Amino acid sequence: MTDRTGQFHGLRVVLAIIGAVIAVSGITAPLLSHEMTTIAAHHLLHAGMAAGAGLLGLGLARGRRGLERSGWLWPAVIAPAIGLVLMWPSEYAWLMSHPWLHMLDHLGIALCALLAVYAAQSYVGGLGWLMLVLLVAMDAACAGGFGVAPGPSFLLEPGKSAVAMANMTPSTGGKSATSRPAATMSAMGSKLYQTMGCGGCHSVDGTKGVGPTWKNLAGYPQKLKDGKVAIASYQFLRMMILDPGKIDLAGYPQGVMPASYRTALAGPRHPHETRLNAIIWYINTLSNRAGKVSEPPVPDEIKP
Repeated sequence: MTDRTGQFHGLRVVLAIIGAVIAVSGITAPLLSHEMTTIAAHHLLHAGMAAGAGLLGLGLARGRRGLERSGWLWPAVIAPAIGLVLMWPSEYAWLMSHPWLHMLDHLGIALCALLAVYAAQSYVGGLGWLMLVLLVAMDAACAGGFGVAPGPSFLLEPGKSAVAMANMTPSTGGKSATSRPAATMSAMGSKLYQTMGCGGCHSVDGTKGVGPTWKNLAGYPQKLKDGKVAIASYQFLRMMILDPGKIDLAGYPQGVMPASYRTALAGPRHPHETRLNAIIWYINTLSNRAGKVSEPPVPDEIKP
């Protein structure tokens, strides 16, 4: 019995050491290389970090099989939920520009994983292993797109037409009727800028962020990493949003813009691309070089 107890103790020590090394590597990763990855790959990093922290939790816990200790139930339930909040997709881009806060966010995720596994193992011996598998699976699912794509906007609920949204648009202050469609689309784009988390990467006042500012973007020349220069036309802006990997702007990290915007703004579910064009209209209103080349089409429903 003593030999078996010593073996179990040695196994816990080994698990704790391996887990601690993995967890610390994941926690400090934002400081070592802050432009190293796509969002999907970064969620895989979260999965590895959760695995390491969970192994550390298993190494520290002393669960006795078959004996429930109810005091550990609530930490086992609440800790994973807090960890999921700390991986909130809309905050990812903002954290990319704040390495130390990003590291603290990783620390919080790791501590939540550690607590969840430790509490589950302490609640009932053996349950910690199941919690570890669930945490890693959750993070891996995020890497595959689960929970990452922006949700539907209240601006375009099913059955609500563009005409109805036009009637919701504030007065244009005496401008001619021909400017109302553009004002309608721009107002819609401004709301989408807020609800879809665009502000995490792109400012509207000229402040540099993870992505280019939208102020004086449309119609202006943009320098690419290969040394070429391209004008930010409608097609250029459309590609930046839907196919970010095809445009490599100088001075900005690649792989930060989520590829999920393609399904959220275009494709069979969005044949008229109303929300996409609304965002591009809003970008145009922020530029003093905007013109026909950079302006998107206006839906027939709201044309004067």
